[in-house]
Amino acid sequence: MEKRPPIPANLKRRVLIEAGHRCGIPTCRFPTTEIAHIEPWAKVKEHKYENLIVLCPNCHKMADRGEIDRKSLKIYKRILQRLTDRYYRFELNMLDELREKKQIIIAGNMLLLIKNLLDEGLVEGRIGKDVIREPFREITKSATISASDPVRIEGIPINVVVITTDKGDKFIEEWIKANEKLAY
Repeated sequence: MEKRPPIPANLKRRVLIEAGHRCGIPTCRFPTTEIAHIEPWAKVKEHKYENLIVLCPNCHKMADRGEIDRKSLKIYKRILQRLTDRYYRFELNMLDELREKKQIIIAGNMLLLIKNLLDEGLVEGRIGKDVIREPFREITKSATISASDPVRIEGIPINVVVITTDKGDKFIEEWIKANEKLAY
């Protein structure tokens, strides 16, 4: 029997960071983890980022027994890659919060922290009647401010209401349920 080499530390770190040091299955997220091969080591005989996923011991056993199939593990991996390659932790936390609260109020100068969500149309900011889809471009373009406008400091609003768009609602639903057909 061929001896399996250990997973290199930098690869192990990358996979753990991708999952936030938690189980990679969105509905689990248990903090005690193991690194699993999506396609079994015995078949592939290599440690590749694309084939590694972080699972809790329970989910790992379920995967090994076939109760969580390989196709599902590949979908979970794709979701993790998409989320961690594109969105910052702040943005993921905001989406998670919006899932339950439907709207969040943030300081206007924090719009840059959700730029990726705004750029992809997953959320929009509202300042009074104005809808913000691009940080700072739309907010600062008006030179005149009337008395009915929201309070602004140097053109930047003090508070912005952030809500999900229809696309954002669909994204959150698929993120949580990990459907096979992803909209993003």
